[in-house]
Parts: sequence; C-alpha cells; structure tokens
Amino acid sequence: MAYKDSYNKTGSGFGLSIGSRWTRAIMILIIVNVSVFVVQLLFSTISSQWGGASPGTDLDGIVPQLALGPDQFTTMFWLYQPLAIGKVWLWQFVTYMFLHSVSSPWHIIFNMLVLWMFGIQVERAMGTRKFLTMYFTAGIFAGIFCCLFTPDSPIIGASGAIFAVEIAFAMFFPNTTVIFYVFPIKAKYLVMIFAGITVISCIMPASGGTAHFAHLGGLVYGFLFIRYEPKFSSFLLSWQNQQQKKESLKEEDIKRQVDALLDKVNQGGMKSLTRRERNFLRSASKRYRKPRS
Repeated sequence: MAYKDSYNKTGSGFGLSIGSRWTRAIMILIIVNVSVFVVQLLFSTISSQWGGASPGTDLDGIVPQLALGPDQFTTMFWLYQPLAIGKVWLWQFVTYMFLHSVSSPWHIIFNMLVLWMFGIQVERAMGTRKFLTMYFTAGIFAGIFCCLFTPDSPIIGASGAIFAVEIAFAMFFPNTTVIFYVFPIKAKYLVMIFAGITVISCIMPASGGTAHFAHLGGLVYGFLFIRYEPKFSSFLLSWQNQQQKKESLKEEDIKRQVDALLDKVNQGGMKSLTRRERNFLRSASKRYRKPRS
C-alpha cells in the first residue's frame, strides 16, 4: 500500500508520500517492535535447539497445568487469558503488542509497514502524547475485547492498535488516495472494506490463527477515541477549571477567617478565642506550611 495527494477534512490540501519524515513515536515503536522480534527469534532458536517446554509443564514452577507457548519468553509476554487474568499477569495486556509470529516474518513486516505509512500522519495530526495514548489504550482494549470472545486463544501482535491508527487516518484524511496493491482507493473506503472483512471474519471465523476480534476491538476503539476524545478532554478541562475555582474560593474564605481571628487575637489575646477557633487556626497553619503544587 501507498498513499498520495491527500485532502484533509478541513479542506486544505497537501501532499503525502512514502518516505515522509519520521516522527518520534513511530520511530520508537518500530525500533522496539523489531528489537523484541529479534529477542523472540533468539529464544525460539534456543528453545528449538535445547528442547522447548511441552504442553502441561511448568514455567519454572509458576504456571502449572497450563499449555505453554513456543518458548518461555513468549509465554511470559503474550496475552493469554488464563495467565493475564487467572494468574493476574496484567502486563500481558501491554506486552503482547510487541510480540509477533516468528514462523511468519510477514506478520511484523506488514504491521510495521502499515504503522509507518499511516501512523506518521496520524501522530502529526494528534500530537505525540495523544497518539501514544490512543495507540496503547487501543491495544489494551483490543486485547480485552479478544479475551472476552476468544478466551482460550493466545494473542500476539500490534494489529489491534494499528487498526485504531488506520481508522484514525481515515477519519482525519478521509479523501486521501491509498494505493492498495495496484488499486487506488480513498482511505475512508479502504477502512470500510477492512471493517467489513473483519466483522465477517468474526461472525464466520476461519482457521489461520488471526485474532479478528482484536482487529475489531481496535477499529471500534479508534473510532470512539477520535470521535469523542475531544469532547471528553473538553469536559475534563472544564471540570478541572471548576475544581480550581472552588479551591481558590475556599482559599480566599480561609484567609478571610484567619484574618478575622488574628484581628481578634490582637485585640483580646489567644484567650479570647473559642476552642473551635483555636483548632481552626492550627489547621490553617498546618495547611499553609505544607508545600503547595
């Protein structure tokens, strides 16, 4: 796939092409994914040469009576519901995104190619922090979604998060022409085709080991994130402003009460204060001695 001559949703045109300047998050994600894949290859080779664990054996005594993966590294970090939830290995909801099939290099090649092609423009449109937030939360959501529908199937791969990136690209740049193999097609239509194939694959699952429900979860989450995250951020900012305003009003009220009590002390001494007023002054004194952020 490639893409060219995009037209954004606000109507201002610009050019896109393979070889665009790398963005920070995309570069780091691809480097980490490839590095983890190299580690997988190493462990897979060692396991095959020295003899891998057979189903039903222990992972150093930690995982009794559970079928292991091709090697201990994969078993520790893929997403397998009996481990992630049953053994509370919650890190698997994140780490599975960085593992790929060592028996089929096209798995990581295709994922990284798609991430590079679409992710650069999405990161530029969203900003690095928000892009990474969407990427990782989409991957986690896709993993949870897949565990709900296929709890006995281990999951590896960044596809769930990348599907969220794809739909984000289509929503930001719907009229961008994408060269799918040799056929030019607009991004919005390509994602519709992907979504349709994914839904059909979930309804009528076929053999092949593809985590279609993770793909569907990524698509759904990516759509919801792009559509509603700005509203949520606006609500959160408004709530924070209200809380700050309430805190400011509270501070002003405390200062007024403290000033009134200090005036009372100047006129009649500490004996003129009631026990409640003295306790209030002590608590106010402790409050202002604490470091303020």
